[in-house]
Amino acid sequence: MDYKEALEYVDVNLKGGCNPGLSRIKRLLELLGNPQKQIKAIHIAGTNGKGSVTAIISSILKEGGYKVGTYISPHLHSITERYLVNGVRIEEDVFAAYVSIIKDNIQRMVNSDEEMPSQFEALTALAFLYFKDANIDIGVIEVGLGGRYDATNVLDSLISIITSISYDHMSILGDTIEKIAYEKAGIIKKQQTTILYPQRYAAAEEVIEAICMEQNSMLVKVNDKDVVQKNFGLEAQIMDYCTNGKCYADIQLPLLGDHQLLNAAVAIRTTVELGELGYHISESHIKKGIKNVKWPGRLSVINSDPLIVIDGAHNEDGVNALAGALKKYFHDKNIILVMGMLRDKNHKVSIGTLGPMARKLIATEPASDRALSAAELAEEAKEFCREVYTVPSIAQAIETAKDIVEDNSIIVICGSLYLVGEVFEIIQNNEVKAL
Repeated sequence: MDYKEALEYVDVNLKGGCNPGLSRIKRLLELLGNPQKQIKAIHIAGTNGKGSVTAIISSILKEGGYKVGTYISPHLHSITERYLVNGVRIEEDVFAAYVSIIKDNIQRMVNSDEEMPSQFEALTALAFLYFKDANIDIGVIEVGLGGRYDATNVLDSLISIITSISYDHMSILGDTIEKIAYEKAGIIKKQQTTILYPQRYAAAEEVIEAICMEQNSMLVKVNDKDVVQKNFGLEAQIMDYCTNGKCYADIQLPLLGDHQLLNAAVAIRTTVELGELGYHISESHIKKGIKNVKWPGRLSVINSDPLIVIDGAHNEDGVNALAGALKKYFHDKNIILVMGMLRDKNHKVSIGTLGPMARKLIATEPASDRALSAAELAEEAKEFCREVYTVPSIAQAIETAKDIVEDNSIIVICGSLYLVGEVFEIIQNNEVKAL
């Protein structure tokens, strides 16, 4: 099986979507020799920020000399982005070889009339087998969706992390913040440590507290009052964070936005707790790891002339964070907003938040069968922005933004991680002139 055949198998033969339950992934992993049982891991769930926290922790641990396996989802451009060892993607031919192994064992399940694993379950099993074979020292594993029934929740992790919890995937996780928090808290294990990001909703925090008590898990709450932003700019922001009797001063964080300060604090506190488990991580490892972290598509400046910022914000909290960052970093700029969203997201709230900030808005659409059409988005946007364009093609939408950009303007591309991924692919393929 070559890489193209592997992608075809994943895309065509494996079913996407959400199918709750862990029996299928457990059975597949059993056939693979239960590689997850040989992985020491940090497990990260949450509505927003879990990818950033995953990236920061991985970078710190790498600087500490550990061999780190990082599993993220979804990917922006290539599926190989999901599988990293010390920041290096799995090679395409290696990915194909592992898909072949997964395929053979799924076929064994099918031949025995067992239920076939989902696409995400198969990809997660691949991650655990790959990391086991790579002999990693520690894994940093991001939950795909929810937590309790997520395929990654077969791990017996060292530390669980719950990032910001808000409303998203409500048709799957529940229609109240308590139900959503309960699903996220499903990753909390007995007698382990749980790190909690400062929560917007007290009800979510109460659910986490209750489950930690049930599981006899020590709950460590990161306090936003312990985090101080000392400076900020388009290159980085400088922060201090005091925790557990120690202050980490003048930390240079290249990820922009106030929420990233708190994500970095969560990552630092996690490494402090790892120290209690015998991992040696110094202050210099923390500072260098954070300084070198890369997490594209999250308030990323991708072009300077014209100034173009891209962000994957796609739910209420993410959009609010983007709006706050735009006001803070670009309060003196005229915003040209290029926006494309999925139909099953709360697009009315997103448009209602960002639309009034835009001088001009270009409605486009990500390449997904779940996409809200550019025409529908444009119609909704007219309530909030005077000058609205309808351009379904993302490449043409970027060209249109560049054509109408004026002095003292900024182009902001946002609305969906699918959209972000397509933009990076367009840039890589040079489909937009002089970007």
